[in-house]
Amino acid sequence: MKRPVMMAAVLVFWGCFFIGACAQENPLGQAVTALFHDRQQVQQVSYAAWKAARDDGPQAAMRKSSKYLQKVNAAGDEIPAAAAPDAFAAWWYNVAAQYWCEIAARNPGGESFDKAAQRIRGARWDLERAWGWDVDLAKQAHQDAYRLMDGYK
Repeated sequence: MKRPVMMAAVLVFWGCFFIGACAQENPLGQAVTALFHDRQQVQQVSYAAWKAARDDGPQAAMRKSSKYLQKVNAAGDEIPAAAAPDAFAAWWYNVAAQYWCEIAARNPGGESFDKAAQRIRGARWDLERAWGWDVDLAKQAHQDAYRLMDGYK
């Protein structure tokens, strides 16, 4: 593994230790937060989301995120441990879609991607609030996720 990817992974895990304190009131939030401590899980899901958004486009990544969230809604708060992997994957696909939209927005004529990135960001924020994440800590997790994805290039 490249050194920058390893460093980014360490930052993601370190930052996510602090997220757990904010998700204390929400059982699903607690279960999702625990998955950030599993380095292998983070690597697998983040890379799959990054690759899907890169290869198939941000819209396809958002469709995958939506499918995962539909599974979460089926389990709901009644079985947080069962719903957590799907909620975790939904977050990563959302972040990957935003990541690639922001890259595309930098290109000439990328205004539509900028608007899409804003909508995706709003969806991510809604998801994080639903889990009970504090705004500052959610921003830190997002920044750490971007650093990790930057290492996949």
